[in-house]
Amino acid sequence: MKRAAHTATDRSRSFGTGPRKTLYNLPPLELECMKALWSLGEASVKEIREQLAAARRLFAYTTIETIMNRLASKGAVERRKVGRAHRYTPVYQRTDAREQAVSAVVHHFFDGSRRALAAHLGGVTPPAETRPRTAAPPPPRAERPASAEPVVPLERPIDTSLL
Repeated sequence: MKRAAHTATDRSRSFGTGPRKTLYNLPPLELECMKALWSLGEASVKEIREQLAAARRLFAYTTIETIMNRLASKGAVERRKVGRAHRYTPVYQRTDAREQAVSAVVHHFFDGSRRALAAHLGGVTPPAETRPRTAAPPPPRAERPASAEPVVPLERPIDTSLL
């Protein structure tokens, strides 16, 4: 059986063929660069790096350059050459990315109900979630056997500023 040979060039041809359909699933550093770019409107790598440094996020020039090139290949930003540097402009605005992120959360965690999300954020439990459980609740903490897995709370709250 013959294996198909795939190269980096083959992958790059299918990658970045148009604007990215969603921004909510960008890796954290790419999202931080997008947030800096949204606040600046249009910027060079140097300006984005300075914006991140002002927020006490220090990165090498080449790191930000790589991230911005990735964002350009994904279609999230437009890049144009000005002199020896590139200038980047966001393809999507912050409100578009936020709407995509909220829609994804509503779809995946709240069965498409924005009201359920609003109730959750307001600390209200929707009636569907107040029904009695079919399984018995776990025994109180003191009665749990020693072999039971301990419940570990999250070390830090979920960062919703990226939404």
